[in-house]
Amino acid sequence: MKRTIKIAIAFTVFAALTILNKNSYAQTEQVPIKIIFEGRFDTTYNSTEWIENWGIPWTARTDKNNLENSQPSGKALRVAYPKGGVGPGETGSQFPIVFKDLPNNTEGFYKEACLRYFVKFEEGFDFRLGGKLPGLMGGGDSWVRSGGNQPNGLNGWTLRFMWREGGKIVVYAYVPPSKNGKYGSETWGQDIDCDFTALPSIWHSIEQYINVGDPNTDNGKLKVWIDGELHLDLNDLCFGYSENSFGLIGGVYFSTFHGGNTAEWGPLTDSYAQFKDFVVTKKRLAYPTE
Repeated sequence: MKRTIKIAIAFTVFAALTILNKNSYAQTEQVPIKIIFEGRFDTTYNSTEWIENWGIPWTARTDKNNLENSQPSGKALRVAYPKGGVGPGETGSQFPIVFKDLPNNTEGFYKEACLRYFVKFEEGFDFRLGGKLPGLMGGGDSWVRSGGNQPNGLNGWTLRFMWREGGKIVVYAYVPPSKNGKYGSETWGQDIDCDFTALPSIWHSIEQYINVGDPNTDNGKLKVWIDGELHLDLNDLCFGYSENSFGLIGGVYFSTFHGGNTAEWGPLTDSYAQFKDFVVTKKRLAYPTE
């Protein structure tokens, strides 16, 4: 009899804890996540309205691309990479999205943020030696931290992605030299391997979380999820040496082109990739189930 009572009490406590945990999880899921930026391509692409709403100071080759219907809904930006094209002047497209210039944005710079977008390399895409993909950047004119123009700890950073030969995905880091000697001081950007290879004709989800940590300290965080799976988890980067906006997260650098800067980087055939559903939040969103 006593054994039966003990089992009944234990079951009741377990059931109560289960309900409590479920309710706690539900409450956590209901807490709204702050959206810093949300950009979905529509008919306003490459117009004055688009530039103002997306906080874009300049564009390159946006007139060479077009919008495509994307399933299950909405539109995607179809970017052209012409045969033999190398560098941002001949292939792909570039434009920075600056958070402080977004309408109704009162913060402008962030210590932590998570970017998510979708990319599809169309059938027959020639990856060649590699090319750039969008990623988060620091404040100010951080987009100039590229092309061999290295950060000095006071003037920003970029963490774009790249595809390499065969579609291998890496983070292409322009960050200040860290005290631990792991990052920075490269002639060009530094590859950080994501242990993932993209496949043509498939929509891939790219998620990049950054917490810049403390100035002049190697405690900045970088996480990358691809198709919902964690592929990179670092906590020892430095994003800046002093308390200024350049060391914070200030925008997204939409940057995609073949290169490198020599002829062997150019695709042997006309190639195309599509991009859609850009969103930046303070915390990571739940991975979509579609």
